[in-house]
Order: sequence, then C-alpha cells, then structure tokens
Amino acid sequence: MDQPVAPKRRVSWLLIVSLCLNIALLPVIAAVLIRALHRDTEIGSGGVLAPRSLMAALPDTRADIQKIIDAHTAKISELRRNSVHARRQVFEALAAPDYTPAKLAAALDGVTAADTALETESVGMLGQSLAVLTPAERQAIVEKVRKRNRSWLFRMFRPRTR
Repeated sequence: MDQPVAPKRRVSWLLIVSLCLNIALLPVIAAVLIRALHRDTEIGSGGVLAPRSLMAALPDTRADIQKIIDAHTAKISELRRNSVHARRQVFEALAAPDYTPAKLAAALDGVTAADTALETESVGMLGQSLAVLTPAERQAIVEKVRKRNRSWLFRMFRPRTR
C-alpha cells in the first residue's frame, strides 16, 4: 500500500520580500502620522521664511516680528474661519435637495474668495516680517535656505539645466 506523499512545502520568496517591505514601510507611515499630528498651526508658522521661522533663526528680531504677528493674528483667525465656512457652504450646496450647478459654482467662488483673502493677509504678514530684517539678516536667511536645499533628495529632484 502506497501512502500518500505530502506535498513539499515551498517557501514563497515573493511573500517574504513583500512582508519585509511592509515591515519597513511601517516606520515611514508612523513618522508621517506623528508629523501630521504635531503640525504647527500657530499663526506665523509654516515654512522656512515664515515669521516664526525668522524669529527662531534670528533671535534679535523676535520682538519686532512678534508685533507683526500679533497685529495680523485676529484677522488671520477670522479669515481661517471664513475659509472653513466657505467649504461647508460647498458641501451644503452639493447636498441640498434643490441642488443646481449655479449654486455650487457660487459656493466654490466663495471658497476662492475666502482663500484669496487668507493668502493675501498671510503674504502681507510675511512681507512685513521680512521688511524688518537688516541686509545682513536677510543674507543670513538666504544662506540658511540655500544650505537647507542642498540635501541629496533636493538635488535628485531638481530640474537639470544643460
């Protein structure tokens, strides 16, 4: 009597490689989530040339730039609320039983207007913050930005000029 032969177990290399890649991907996902949860939403933050970044890079300018931030804070907060409200209006226009493309277009125009007003105020605050810098401070910021953008990743994606 022949006994049935058990099939040989084969290791699926593709499955092992896939598992390793997934395990390697977990820290990347965790880093993205942690960074998103700890994003600085304070007025005047959000970039290498943002007023709060200037204050951190040039401590001597802290008082002058803080005055500029304080002068714009109430307006920017209001404009942020308006921008969120405008987006809610778009959803309400989309979900309304009496939906019309014209109502949706008007709501989308409201988003454009709200975002434009917010961006205009933010850029105005940025311009005023940069205006208080001395020529030497401006040059120091320019050099800091240039050094920051010399990473291998930046160079890899930079358009080539030949």
